[in-house]
Amino acid sequence: MAQFRSGISRRNVLIGGVAGGLLATQKAAAASYLMRPHLHAAGHGDGCIVCGAARAAQYSDAVVRKPQPLGAQLLRVQAGAPPRASGDEGPGGSSRVLVVRPSWVMVPRDDTVDVLSDHDVVVRDDRIEEVRPRRASSDLALDAPGQFLVPGFISGHSHAAAASLTRGWIEENSRIDRSGPSRSYFAAMDLIDTLDDEELDDLTALNLAEMVRSGCTTQVEMSLSLKQVQSYVRVAQRFGLRGFASGMVPGMTRLGPIWNRPLETPEVLEAADPATIAEIAANLDYARAVHGSADGRIQMMMACGVTPAFTRASMQALLDAAVELGTGTHVHIQAGGNPHHNALIHQYWDMREMEVIEATLMSQKVFGAHCIGLEDIAKDLAIMADPNFTFVHCPSAGGAGVSPSSQVFPEALAAGVNTSIGYDTHSNDYVENLKLATMQGRARAQLLHKTSPVPMKEPTIWDALESATLAGARGLGRPDLGRIEAGARADMTLIDVTGLLIGNGGLPREPWNNLLYANGLSVSNVMVDGQWKVRNGNLVFADAAALQARGAAASQKIWDRLEAEGHFAPMPRR
Repeated sequence: MAQFRSGISRRNVLIGGVAGGLLATQKAAAASYLMRPHLHAAGHGDGCIVCGAARAAQYSDAVVRKPQPLGAQLLRVQAGAPPRASGDEGPGGSSRVLVVRPSWVMVPRDDTVDVLSDHDVVVRDDRIEEVRPRRASSDLALDAPGQFLVPGFISGHSHAAAASLTRGWIEENSRIDRSGPSRSYFAAMDLIDTLDDEELDDLTALNLAEMVRSGCTTQVEMSLSLKQVQSYVRVAQRFGLRGFASGMVPGMTRLGPIWNRPLETPEVLEAADPATIAEIAANLDYARAVHGSADGRIQMMMACGVTPAFTRASMQALLDAAVELGTGTHVHIQAGGNPHHNALIHQYWDMREMEVIEATLMSQKVFGAHCIGLEDIAKDLAIMADPNFTFVHCPSAGGAGVSPSSQVFPEALAAGVNTSIGYDTHSNDYVENLKLATMQGRARAQLLHKTSPVPMKEPTIWDALESATLAGARGLGRPDLGRIEAGARADMTLIDVTGLLIGNGGLPREPWNNLLYANGLSVSNVMVDGQWKVRNGNLVFADAAALQARGAAASQKIWDRLEAEGHFAPMPRR
């Protein structure tokens, strides 16, 4: 377990004595005393009066959970409870310094990633000040032996309100035999907007908490409607997370009918244009109101739900909105998987889907998710290699195991496409998605390389780590994200690679490969903008049990309605 350490002084003992005395009479006063900056020695426990006072106070209803300076967290850390989030400034507005001391740290090198051992990372306020060889220091330090420090992961594609809602009942859907029963997750997602704002925020909060718990500090978020992106922004602001957010157009209630019926003529598209352009305008109006909020952590984008739902006029309206915001667009690329949609694109545009994206949106940055059903893979990969394009591989898309190895991850790597990793829906465990990207990608490359019309790269964990960090930052045009180096934002994740089932009891020889045996629960500490969000495996910004209970209630409300409609058909077991 990572521990803070520093010197203990006569002043600290006096603070502990006063706070301990106050606990017997006035818990609120004691709590405020305990929140004062206190540099405390590692290893103190039951025999330390300060730790004893903190342990008693941590269970007091009078201790208000609000952001506090790093130094003020130490009592709670030593008492085994998660600390409060750090504040922006020290006493009198002075800078605050923390030295993180992991066994290994991942750093950028020659536009890819490398690992250093026995190096310290110095954080000043919300920035990384220095990465240096280990040395003695009088600054506040977080010792993290056996832990791997990586940049905060960037999910290139997420639908934050949807994952936990559909998890656990769509995994048996067949992608080969479509004649049997199926449980479409579209039906559940279509009902999300029937929740009131409080219920929707509960669902969003549970999923965002899972994301950050597994080390993801930034989401490129395509919420499924304007209502859902408003919920995402409210919750992300409350939790202090970083997001590049957009509301999908058409929103889910309009997209479902479009997606699930044959679109036979261009007139169908043109008839939908007034409503689509009105949705674009409404999303842009909201984006203007929150763009750059939360000290710049909330940035707004525009999202094209699916290409077959757009005409030249609506695509131009989307591009104009994206140009105004200056952050680019976010799009699903998968029409090639549906013959009706693909035929309509050819009939209306007289182009392949990737050619439409190139002709309409790629003057700005584009995050393109999935890239399933590419018609001419060699030509389409050449388009995807444009510096303005980021391919987002989502290895758990459709549910765990539903569509493994269906996305062009090995081909994109071989073609030099900037390739990110995203959640899509269902699994909010980023470490698990790293593993799936690597292992599914290797399976795809090994099985298909002899017959593939284009080169394939057999991915390694190095490819996945670069995709999880530098690639997302490149796609966003943010050199201050996705990296641990001087000047970058202090978005960082510590992962224990030594525990049971992950390591071998000691320090592993090549800790990056041990990530292939880890999962999100192996993440011990997560920081965003120099603020702790996870400490010693515990959420700092919210109570996990309460989040689960409230998120589950919101899901159950939708499940009850689906149950009444006979949605949960029994699935064959043979």
